[in-house]
Amino acid sequence: MRTVIGILLASASLGFGSHAYAEDYTFDFRSNSVNGSIRLTYASNPNTGVLGTSPNMFDPVGSYIVTGATGNFFNSTLGLNTTVTGVVPSNPANPHTTNLLAPASFGHFLVAAGVPGPGGVAPGFSYDNLFYPGGSPPAATDYPFGGGFLDIYGLVFTTTDDVFINFWSNGDPAGIGRVSYGAGFTDSLTVLDYVNDIDVTSVPAVPEPATWAMLLLGFGAVGAMARRRRSRTTISFA
Repeated sequence: MRTVIGILLASASLGFGSHAYAEDYTFDFRSNSVNGSIRLTYASNPNTGVLGTSPNMFDPVGSYIVTGATGNFFNSTLGLNTTVTGVVPSNPANPHTTNLLAPASFGHFLVAAGVPGPGGVAPGFSYDNLFYPGGSPPAATDYPFGGGFLDIYGLVFTTTDDVFINFWSNGDPAGIGRVSYGAGFTDSLTVLDYVNDIDVTSVPAVPEPATWAMLLLGFGAVGAMARRRRSRTTISFA
């Protein structure tokens, strides 16, 4: 039995070994005016540590780096039905000096007219390209909520329509186990639309063809061993 388990584990490790460097996460999303499906690719983050200074030198422990995205994004308000082609690379910039929880990867995707907010007009959409499989921690000193697979800064999608989409998590401010998400749309000149209270549903991962092949190989080896074992224990009455 130990040999059988060893073969299966070895086969699985061969099939999933490359995932130490890159993983995928697929999700569907929907609100009154937006819907679609996105597949994120993420990788290990070598720059994690304890936060609590300004500017921070680390990203939160448990964070990964989003390296790519594909999918589709529909916005009925804008009449936008576009294809997501990737993510805007991280562009770190110092946050406000009082924000001691902002990750080192915090930055702004610049919008020429600025982005109106509670604290005034920001130079653009904030983002950090961080992914949290176990749920994001609070990422701002003045906003103590987290829990999504993105934090409150999120990431910026590139699209085939020259519209950039900032997508982030609002966390669970009501404390009811429901994490909502938000999206901002821009052509890099002005803010085109702003959508909040987006529901997200994760899509179960499907093993890649190479993974299936290695698992089948493992099961085939187990079957061969079982046949050999039966042949050795067969008693002949001839």
